[in-house]
Amino acid sequence: MLLALDTSTDWASVALFDGRDVLGEETWRAQRRQGDELFPAIERILLSTRTALSAVTRVAVATGPGSFTGLRVSIAAGQGIARGSGAALVGISTLDVLAYPHAPSKLRTCPLLPAGRDRYYAAFYQERNRKWMRRSPFIVASLAEICRHIGTHTLFVGEIDPDPEQMLRDLLGPKALFASPASRVRRAGFLAELGWKELEASPQVSQIEPLYVRQPSIRVSFDQPFAPPPADERALGLPKRD
Repeated sequence: MLLALDTSTDWASVALFDGRDVLGEETWRAQRRQGDELFPAIERILLSTRTALSAVTRVAVATGPGSFTGLRVSIAAGQGIARGSGAALVGISTLDVLAYPHAPSKLRTCPLLPAGRDRYYAAFYQERNRKWMRRSPFIVASLAEICRHIGTHTLFVGEIDPDPEQMLRDLLGPKALFASPASRVRRAGFLAELGWKELEASPQVSQIEPLYVRQPSIRVSFDQPFAPPPADERALGLPKRD
């Protein structure tokens, strides 16, 4: 059984996954109350699924980018649960979690998370050779800076309020595509799937650190063709299509 924990931003999510199905999931707007609300949410998930904490053999946590305090809440909780039970522990980028459910669209996808001061954490994802992967570094930039490097239709997902959405539409016109509000919400069920795949490939990840992106501006082009990802970067393990 895998327990997935995500408190990267004001939104938090917890899920329990058995390798095939999401048995229970709770997603809510915690704002700055992640530390107070995470463990009660875990208890509710375990209770509602009639699962003992001792049955959790794997833990996946979202590692960011995101808020300094929020990231540390779920990472510390995951590390504590793993140490106490001997569960395998894995960290998955929060932007990877946001992009993952949109892979079937085959569209270039850009998840966005607020970084403060009118800037956003972002990355670009697209399928190549039947693998859905991140095709850029993690970046932090203004929407205008991000848009200057977009030359084709791009699906935006993540935490996008009405004003930033309108700005993207104004800057990009028909090139700016948006997932429905419900499908933009970051869910721990997707984190659980990614974490399970990662642990199947590498059974134990010993060191989990929050991912903080501090980059003054975009320094690479994200238009096609994409720069190749780092050699050690793993594809977001989707099954191959015929």
